[in-house]
Amino acid sequence: MLSNVQSGPSAHSATNLHGWLLVSTCWLASAGAVLIAPVLPFMQQAFADQPHAEVLTLIVLVIPGLMIALLGPLMGAVVDVVGRKRLYMLSIAVYAVAGAMPFFLHDLYAILATRVVVGIAEAAITTISTALTADYFQGKEREKWLTIQLGSASIVAVAMFALGGVLGGFSAGWRTPFLVYGCAVFFLPLIAAFVWEPQERVEAPGREVQALPFPWRQIGHICAMSLFTAVMYFVITIQISFLLTARGVTTPAVIGIGSAIANAGVPFGAFVFHRLSGWAINRLIVLSFAIIAAGFYIVSTVADTNVLIAGAFVACFGGGIVMPLMLNWIMVRLPFAQRGRGAGGYMAAFFLGNFLSPLVVAALAAEAGSLFASIGWLSAICAVVSLGFALLTLLKRGPTEAVGTHAQIPLPH
Repeated sequence: MLSNVQSGPSAHSATNLHGWLLVSTCWLASAGAVLIAPVLPFMQQAFADQPHAEVLTLIVLVIPGLMIALLGPLMGAVVDVVGRKRLYMLSIAVYAVAGAMPFFLHDLYAILATRVVVGIAEAAITTISTALTADYFQGKEREKWLTIQLGSASIVAVAMFALGGVLGGFSAGWRTPFLVYGCAVFFLPLIAAFVWEPQERVEAPGREVQALPFPWRQIGHICAMSLFTAVMYFVITIQISFLLTARGVTTPAVIGIGSAIANAGVPFGAFVFHRLSGWAINRLIVLSFAIIAAGFYIVSTVADTNVLIAGAFVACFGGGIVMPLMLNWIMVRLPFAQRGRGAGGYMAAFFLGNFLSPLVVAALAAEAGSLFASIGWLSAICAVVSLGFALLTLLKRGPTEAVGTHAQIPLPH
C-alpha cells in the first residue's frame, strides 16, 4: 500500500539520484532470483542424495517470490505503522546476510529457510522503495520513476543471468553466485545519507481518506488471467538452464549466456507492446500467446542448442508483450483511487505465478515423461488460449478496448 505522504515544504527535494537509488533497490528482488537460475542444475546434482532434491532446488529459486506475493499487502500496513527508512535499511541488511548464507550451508532445508527470509526482506524492500518513490515525486516525475522501476528490472535480469553463469564456473561452483547478495550492503550508507522519512501530508479540512475494498468485480478475472500468464512467462526463465543441460551443455558460463540471450526477448517484447498498445486487448492476447506457443514448440522439439535458445527467445518475446499488457489492462479498468490495489493484485498474481510455474512444469513432466514433453503440452495450451481469444475477436466479444498508445507502459520484472 502507498501512504499519502510527502516531505515538508522546504526540508527536502528529491533528485535523479534519489530516483535511481530507489529504483536500483527494487532490482534486488528480480536480479537475485535470476542470478542463481543458471546454476540450479549443478545445485540439484550436489544435493541429489537428499529426498525430493529435484523439486526443492526449484523452490529455492522461487520461494522468495511467493513471500512477496503473500506478504506484500501486510508489509504495506507495517510500513505505515513503523515508518520507512529504518525498516528499509534493516530489510536490506537482512537480504544481504540471508542471501549470502547458502554459500556456507550444506543442508538443503537450511538453504530453503534462508530463502524464505530473503523473500520476506524483498517484500519489505519492494514495498518501501515503491512507497518512497510515490512519496518523493509528484505528477509526471512520479509516473516516470515508477515506470523506470518496472521497466529496468527485466534489462538488469538479463545481465544477472550472464553473471550467475560466469560465477558458477568458479571453484566454489553453484555456491559462488549467492555471495553477490552480500553486495546489497553497499546500499546502506547511500540510504543513510540520502533517504529521509517523509512527513504526513496535511489533508483539506473535513476530508477523510477512505479505505476502499479490493475491486474484485472490475479486475478479479484479469488477476486470474495474470496468474496464468505469469506461470507461462516464467517457464523459460526457470527451466532454461535445465533444458540446456539436458541437451548436453555442461559449462555454467555457457548456460548463463544462453539464458541471457533467451531472456533478452522480454524487453524486445515490451517494446513491441508499447508500439502496439493501441490494438484491442484481445488481439494482443492472440498475438502474444501464439508467439509463446511457437517458442515453446521449438524448444520442445529441437535437438540443436542454438535453435533451442532461439525458440526460448521467441517464447520470452511473447511473454514480454503479454505481461505489461496484463498490468495495463488492470489499470485502464480502475479509477485513480483504486489503482494502487489493482497494482497490488497484479504483483501478487505475478509473484505467485513465479512460485507455481516450476511446480506446474514438474507435474506435467511427471505425467508426460520428460521436461521437453511438458513444454510441448504447454505449447498446446497456449495455442488453445490464442485460438480462444481469436474466436472472441471474430465475434467482437471479450476485451475489445485498448490500453492506449499514450498510457504509461510498465515493463515486466
